[in-house]
Amino acid sequence: MGKRKPVSILKRAQQGSAGQGKKRKAELAGTQEQHQKPQKQPRTQPQNGNSAASSGGGGGRQRQPKGQQQRRQEPTGLRPTSAVHSQAAYAVRRLLDADTSKRGGVSLKSLTLAPHITAKKATYAVTCEVLKHLPVLQQLLEATQLVERGRGLTQPVAYVLAYELLFGEGVRPTGPAERAVLQRKADLQAALQRLLGAAGLQSVVELLPRPGPDTPHPRTARVNTLKMSVEEVLRWMAQPPAEHRKWAAVGALARRDDLLPDLLAFPPGTDLHDHPLVATGALILQSKASCMPAHALVPRPGWAVVDACAAPGNKTTHLAALMGNAGSIAAFEKDGKRVERLRANAAATGSSIISPRHADFLGIDPEAPEFKGVRGVLLDPSCSGSGTAFSRMDYLLPSSADRLKGQAAVEHCDERVEALAQFQQAAILHALRFPALQRLVYSTCSVHARENEGVVAAVLPEATARGFRLEAPFPSWRRRGVPGSVEGAEKLVRVDPDEDGTDGFFVALFVRAAAADGQAGLAASGGGCERKEGGGGGGGGAAAQAAAPAGGEQQQEQQHRQRGKKKKKQKEEQ
Repeated sequence: MGKRKPVSILKRAQQGSAGQGKKRKAELAGTQEQHQKPQKQPRTQPQNGNSAASSGGGGGRQRQPKGQQQRRQEPTGLRPTSAVHSQAAYAVRRLLDADTSKRGGVSLKSLTLAPHITAKKATYAVTCEVLKHLPVLQQLLEATQLVERGRGLTQPVAYVLAYELLFGEGVRPTGPAERAVLQRKADLQAALQRLLGAAGLQSVVELLPRPGPDTPHPRTARVNTLKMSVEEVLRWMAQPPAEHRKWAAVGALARRDDLLPDLLAFPPGTDLHDHPLVATGALILQSKASCMPAHALVPRPGWAVVDACAAPGNKTTHLAALMGNAGSIAAFEKDGKRVERLRANAAATGSSIISPRHADFLGIDPEAPEFKGVRGVLLDPSCSGSGTAFSRMDYLLPSSADRLKGQAAVEHCDERVEALAQFQQAAILHALRFPALQRLVYSTCSVHARENEGVVAAVLPEATARGFRLEAPFPSWRRRGVPGSVEGAEKLVRVDPDEDGTDGFFVALFVRAAAADGQAGLAASGGGCERKEGGGGGGGGAAAQAAAPAGGEQQQEQQHRQRGKKKKKQKEEQ
């Protein structure tokens, strides 16, 4: 999930479109040049001199000679003395610029929780609150002419300091920016009272929009069964070690998900970033929807599996856990920086069977000898990310007022969505070429039918010709594909971000007919994802335990499991 990034139409997606591909690259290059040109923008970069990292691996600016740095930094403008306020103002500016231009490329979390950010939690919290109060702050700044009369105040800095002055922890006269705002304190307070009086309200909270989901999203964390079983994690949470006793209150709130047995849910807003089990890799902060694709694939211990678009690796490491670290996972990612992140995540979670590959999945030959044994493929390609507005916190931005919901969101299709769909179709057709493939999961974090049912409808004839058919994971899940959109729509899985308490998602499971017939009940049971057994440390995970293989494969699978357990025991003894 989260592979929400600008898309270039890959040459293989549309044969004969090389000219269009070059034109698209030229357009993207022009856009990048525009980003790099110096512009008159608020000088609100973090005090450590680094710009915040952008999502999608774009990263911050490279170090440059001092003179060139000064030309590239924001010209003129008072900066807060507080690192938190400076970083928050920079994040607000970048987010509002991206929201206005519709180019995206940044997210609230990437700008406030990047490695170089100091006081990450405080920066994240202040940025969130400023964006929540933005409709009110905009009216107050306009009424008081704070920026125009602020002697060098920029709008993002004014937003941050005005928020702190009126609704936050206050502002002290530690620098020119702070003093400029404090001088207008009485004017700002009077403007706020006039605003409340005109609306007939007593509290500013009543003035704020409520753009969040209709159904709250719990905080979810996946148990990494390569480190601890679900039962072990729950026992730890109920009675933490003495040095971690403060986490007992959080642990008391944990509950097991009723669909995915290795997932724990906590009340919305629960902060687990510093939890000791997260630090050790025993808990992975991951949304429920993002955990569904790996469970739908049901990878067996000993299988050779391909994760076609793997970084940052949450789904890849989930596959390794479900396989009990027995077998192999070839994980492809074409961006070098994201490959390093994938490699780091694999190491942190103890996922030793993952082999990160710095390569474009569409550039490999599925019929090459090294892939002759591949039996499972997880394909979660770049998509519009239209289902992640809440997890990305995009709903706090001004454009959220125009966010499509329900049927309008499902039916939406523009030039970018169509380009994505063409790429996604090419990726599925490429994945179907693995000779020994038995199960293929296609998933997106999009709610648009063109990227979901539309893609499935486009590839289904070729899939059928190769002996595949759609199967239905998660039998108890009520939300299915759009009726009439494709044959077998009732077997597709849809997740609505407003109503289902997690990110918007889509999952399609293709199973080779011979494999499905030989594994009675496996696909229909959704891989046993609703079973309540905890995935033990080396037991292959809940999905792998769901059903025994039929026919001659049973003995082979048992041998794979035994080898996996023996291998793990040897490592522990070492």
